[in-house]
Amino acid sequence: MKSRPVKGSMGDIRYGLRLLRKSPGFAAVAIATLALGIGANTAIFSTVDALLIRALRYANPDRLVMIWEDAHEVGFPRNTPAPGNYADWARLNHSFAGVAAARGATANLTTGVPELVLGRAVTANFFPVLGVTPIAGRVFTDAEEKANAPVVVVGYGLWQRRLGGDRGVIGQTILMNGSKYEVIGVMPRGFVFRNRDIEYWVPIGLTPQQAAARNSHYLNVVARLAPGVSIAAARDDMKRVDEVLRAQYPEPGRHATSTLVPIAEDLLGDTRTQLLVLMGAAAAVLLIACANLASLLLSRAAGRRGEMAVRAALGATRGRLVRQMVVEAVTFSSLGGLLGLALAPAGVSVMAGLTPRGFPPQTTSILDVRLLSFALVVSLATGVVFSLLPAIQAARASMRDAMQQGARSSVGGTGRFTRDALVVLQVAAALVLLAGAGLMLRTMANLRAIDLGFRPDHVLTLRTSLPALKYKDVAQRTAFYQRVIDEVRALPGVENTGYGSTLPFLSAGNTRWFSIEGRTPVEGDIYDTLYRVATTQYLQTLGVRVIEGRLFEERDMTATAPGVVINETMANQFWRGKSPIGGRMQIADPRGPTYTVIGVVKDIRERGYTLAMKPGVYVPFVLMSGDTPDFLVARTKGSPEDLADPIRHIVARIDPEQPVSAIRTMDDIVDLDVADRQQQMILLGAFAGLALLLASIGLYGVLSYAVTQRSREIGLRIALGATAGSVLRVVVARGLVLTGIGLAIGLALAWAGTRVMQNVLYGVTAGDPWTFAAVVGLLGSIALLASYLPARRAARMDPIAVLRAD
Repeated sequence: MKSRPVKGSMGDIRYGLRLLRKSPGFAAVAIATLALGIGANTAIFSTVDALLIRALRYANPDRLVMIWEDAHEVGFPRNTPAPGNYADWARLNHSFAGVAAARGATANLTTGVPELVLGRAVTANFFPVLGVTPIAGRVFTDAEEKANAPVVVVGYGLWQRRLGGDRGVIGQTILMNGSKYEVIGVMPRGFVFRNRDIEYWVPIGLTPQQAAARNSHYLNVVARLAPGVSIAAARDDMKRVDEVLRAQYPEPGRHATSTLVPIAEDLLGDTRTQLLVLMGAAAAVLLIACANLASLLLSRAAGRRGEMAVRAALGATRGRLVRQMVVEAVTFSSLGGLLGLALAPAGVSVMAGLTPRGFPPQTTSILDVRLLSFALVVSLATGVVFSLLPAIQAARASMRDAMQQGARSSVGGTGRFTRDALVVLQVAAALVLLAGAGLMLRTMANLRAIDLGFRPDHVLTLRTSLPALKYKDVAQRTAFYQRVIDEVRALPGVENTGYGSTLPFLSAGNTRWFSIEGRTPVEGDIYDTLYRVATTQYLQTLGVRVIEGRLFEERDMTATAPGVVINETMANQFWRGKSPIGGRMQIADPRGPTYTVIGVVKDIRERGYTLAMKPGVYVPFVLMSGDTPDFLVARTKGSPEDLADPIRHIVARIDPEQPVSAIRTMDDIVDLDVADRQQQMILLGAFAGLALLLASIGLYGVLSYAVTQRSREIGLRIALGATAGSVLRVVVARGLVLTGIGLAIGLALAWAGTRVMQNVLYGVTAGDPWTFAAVVGLLGSIALLASYLPARRAARMDPIAVLRAD
């Protein structure tokens, strides 16, 4: 007896599949609609699961915090700490089990084919603080850090790619920047700290002078909370430390205010908001798809009233009829879920673009148990929840009208109300999605309208980072740069070329202190400037616009009075309407040389689209022996990508051991700054377009069904003298009423829901009235068209034919 329900359910499934074969159009629409909704939700869930639900790959990651300097007055609310501040934080705090530091590093790996690899120089306690152990070998000791020993821990990717994945590599040496480093450990796959491109770690080895420095800010500091200490308590403790340091170092620039941020929050940034918005959008699409399915099921149930009447007359209970229809709907949703799961990998690859650099790359497989479970739950829930009401209404109708199989009315007034409510729901959800997509579209338009201060088109960029051991003095570096520049400039189609230390859009910082000769400091002035070192023709190659004076020339490279170029922001802030040409200033070191301003250029968006402009200074390379311009820029008449191989050959000919890396066009670099917003705009636009289509189909379907069900009434009206226009107005009016209700609800939801997007918007508010008006106009126009088509069919009915058929 216990097996009967199972057999009954299997029979319902087989019967449902037979019905699918008999109505392939209905089945295809229902399954495809659900597949898109379930596939989108599954893809986004995979990213949300990886970034927001699963723990970071550290031991107890909720106990880890990043410690930054609060330098918001110079535009850096989370500034990289100075070594002196890090040392005092580690010494004076009472809240942390450990405080570790890291700084960026690069190495030319010349064991085999030359390759530039990115790394970090870290303190000996870096890995223990994170709670990560190597899969082979060991990590640094305190003695190795103090001695700056030539030992290296390699990442899993580098180990596999360059060292053959051989555990026997432990104890062997590799050549990095011309020096031999002993490989002492291999980190596990997926270990990432702030940048997944990092592939090796070496001891930081700060000298006593470097460790005490407070005017150079370049560290990343991570700390682990001591047992029983909350982050709130740690913040209070660090406020105490800040006061101690402020009293000990009262001079400006000698102390800093600390800022503690949980490591997950720090790594995610605005990505959390973007993911939640996209998950809400995908859920809205699935909701609209389910509403369409429910509406289809209601219409289909009405068409099967005869069948239900026979079943009821033969003794089928209401529960049995409901179960049959629910099982049929679950069959639809399960097939839709399987198809959606097959589509999910494509969605996952799209969503991977939103994965922050502080997380491992997203490679979720459709065989992932969590992903399969999510898709299964969504599919079953979709089928059950959105089929219950149509099933119950159909079962009631069959019991009540068992002997009225020929009736032409619908399942009942409740059925009509339900279908109308579903249309209202679809219109409201579509408006919310369209509003979000419209705001992102406005944001992208506003960003793209910003004047960059240079021309990114037809420019190729690449990096040649020269090792300090091999290129010890300025003359050697200058000779290398000049040979590369001369030979690249001689290539066909090349218009200009030059080297710079930091390309626009690649760094929000790299700043220095400065002073202006003869200027009395004014309260509120911040003497902190973006600092860029360049060869001659670098600024010309970028296509900057000169406002006053001139750019670098060869004579500036050897002048006894060094000349510098400043940006428009610096000129306006510190010369206040006067000409800065000929003005004299010191940069970085008050004991260093005095520079003469030779030119002013239009502000270059060095810090990207959205960050505020800062004063900026451009210094000729040979005057600054401590800074090297690693980035080559070349402007060409044709496609910049065509220069990549010729430049590689030039560099290899000049120095066979020098790798070339980071080959990108300037357009690509600029686009990366808005890649997340661009991705979100595209996805929201796709969801909104799908929602608009489904809502329009839903409205059209409801009105078409209503026209069919009321064909006798409409025929009588026409026979009694009703005009085609009056019939048209009645049907269209119903569609517009439903649309109007949906628009009103949608506006309220959108007004509240888009507030969460404010952090990712630019130049437009979350409640922008023009965007909302445009969305309402678009949705209203589409709804009018969807209402007009069935209304026109109703107006053209032949009353004689309708009455005869009835």
